[in-house]
Amino acid sequence: MVIVFEQSDRTVLIPEAIIYADGKIAGKTDVNGAYNLSFEGHLPNIRVVKGGYTEWTGSPAENDTAILVPLLVRNSTLHVEVFDADTLIPVQDAYIVVTSEDGIRHEARSGFEGKASLGLRADQVYTLEINAPNFQATHDTVVTGGDSTTVQYALVRNDRISIRVLDSVSSYPIQSAHIEADGIKIGTTNDRGILISNISRNVEHIFDISADGYESSHVSRTISFEDQVVDFPLVKAKSTIFVSVYNRDQKPLSNASVQMDGIMIGDTNEFGRLMIPSLEIRPYEFIVNRDGYKRNTLTFTPGKDTGELVVVLESEFIDLEAKVIDAYGAPLGEVSVFLLGDAQETLNSCVTDLNGTCMLAAIEGKMYRIKAEKGGYYPNSTSANTETNPNTIVLHNPATVSTGSSAPFPFIPVAAALILLIAGAGLFMFFSKRQRPRRRSHSNRRKSL
Repeated sequence: MVIVFEQSDRTVLIPEAIIYADGKIAGKTDVNGAYNLSFEGHLPNIRVVKGGYTEWTGSPAENDTAILVPLLVRNSTLHVEVFDADTLIPVQDAYIVVTSEDGIRHEARSGFEGKASLGLRADQVYTLEINAPNFQATHDTVVTGGDSTTVQYALVRNDRISIRVLDSVSSYPIQSAHIEADGIKIGTTNDRGILISNISRNVEHIFDISADGYESSHVSRTISFEDQVVDFPLVKAKSTIFVSVYNRDQKPLSNASVQMDGIMIGDTNEFGRLMIPSLEIRPYEFIVNRDGYKRNTLTFTPGKDTGELVVVLESEFIDLEAKVIDAYGAPLGEVSVFLLGDAQETLNSCVTDLNGTCMLAAIEGKMYRIKAEKGGYYPNSTSANTETNPNTIVLHNPATVSTGSSAPFPFIPVAAALILLIAGAGLFMFFSKRQRPRRRSHSNRRKSL
């Protein structure tokens, strides 16, 4: 016979203690803490285990018919923390009662920090009750661990109501929501979307709730005595906006592409406008692009009503400055300057002013060739780009052209002069020959003898 009892200041028999014989479960003690162990042959090694007690191991003597097994109590500390569910402030002087399965009560009160500690047995099941002034009573079941166990409880007040405003889709709390009850403003929600109020119960109230970016809510609600938190969902407001795209001169730009948060929405019409309906009132990133213009990226938050997003696109082209001078460095006016493309085609042109300069629209940083022409001067060209402004071209006339000049050799004028010179020499020789008198020839004829 194995008899298990508690070794403490109160000696009691322990039921439901588990008996192991040679490592195998043999059975459990009855209500009197006893178990009749049968075995054959050698004496078994006995192990006794019970929650909340230290285990015991041993073997009976050869002639023993009964063995007494004392189990020592294992102690555990239960730490209880209580705080206000609305304000998260610790609750002082909360009365805490913990009762074991055998009816033994343990009591404590929370201190300034809302904490209390109770010495209990380890690995035991307890019922817990918490009472505090102006708070609802809390009941729970706790199981103690080894050396210590910590539990926390949020106490709900019974003298006020928590009004919580949430997003209707995500259920996220809405901060700074304005709440009116029966036409009287009672406050705004905190960062957890909660407003604490002592509004009367079992009476129908009319609530008006509004928040930035949401549709206003007008609803009637009766709050019962059992209600502690009342939720009001708000639907996000929708807005329609017009994206209006202009150039620097305030002229509408059609066919400008509009992206919103990385998604292509569409192109502007002939009036430079694009309508986007049903937008939530929150920030969006817009990217507007059009050929020949620089991309514009900006952030815009629609309002509650129809709004307009005005976008100004800067031209992709900037001024390429051309300056034309003569061989002596003097500026040349009335010179035609041409901007040439990769295939030497003319992209655009300009005429120099009295300072010898004019502007050509060009893409920033791209390399071009510019050609200058003026009557009485040989044409010339040079490479140019917007980063080397001004881009200077020297024009030579016949008087200033030289082998070291950068102007091309005037093959056509020289060839024409040579042809005229040769032709003139030929005519001169022709007419000179006609005016020369013919010489008579005399032949000596030998007379035959």
